[in-house]
Amino acid sequence: MALNSTFRSKIIIPLRFIPFSHSIWIMKLLIIEDHPKIRSNIIEYFTLKWYTIEWAIHGGEALDMLHTHYDIIILDMNMPIMDGRTFIWKLRKSGHETPVIVLTSNSLVEDKVTMFDLGADDYVVKPFEMRELEARIIALGRRRTQSIEEIIEFGEYRIDIGRKTIKKWDQQVELSHKEYGIIEYLTRNKSYPKSKMEILEAVWGMREAELAMNSVTLEAHISTIRKKLGKSIITTLKWTWYYIN
Repeated sequence: MALNSTFRSKIIIPLRFIPFSHSIWIMKLLIIEDHPKIRSNIIEYFTLKWYTIEWAIHGGEALDMLHTHYDIIILDMNMPIMDGRTFIWKLRKSGHETPVIVLTSNSLVEDKVTMFDLGADDYVVKPFEMRELEARIIALGRRRTQSIEEIIEFGEYRIDIGRKTIKKWDQQVELSHKEYGIIEYLTRNKSYPKSKMEILEAVWGMREAELAMNSVTLEAHISTIRKKLGKSIITTLKWTWYYIN
């Protein structure tokens, strides 16, 4: 008798340190594998590594579990009822962007290209060492985290680092190149006051000797930013330091 997916969940209380982000993060995996021994080995290994694990035995069952957020999906390609290729196609067609690592016994280049074309993010050829799979999970998680961090939100503001845009209440605000540079620099150093010299060096590339003659230019840009985004966006500290709350 098939188990309800609710009872397949392994909730691990200890927290996993991810060194590259310098933060605490519980990584949640969905394992889709019909082979009992392989599935059991993966679950046991990553449970001991303090991951949160849920599992399914074919793609159709896994699709029904996608109301839950997963950081990464580990997917066997050859399964009954719904195989890995069909699952990836349906996953991407439905708009899900969860990273997928494929487990495959086929090492032909053509098959690897097909997997990537379907929407897979990485693959591991069977038989494999668990350490290799873990390394690929960590690397994929790192890329995912860095991508997420390209969007910075604070209060009513949303900065898209990749597109170099800023929105206030979902309305894009037109900023000059230098105005945007000031906002991005202060946002990346949020709550840490920055001097005029530091801002000029970061945004204009100016050196300390040029500070006196150009500080008025910086003040003019900050005044314009406040008119566009609100007076409270940038706080002045002792006349020569600036920060974003």
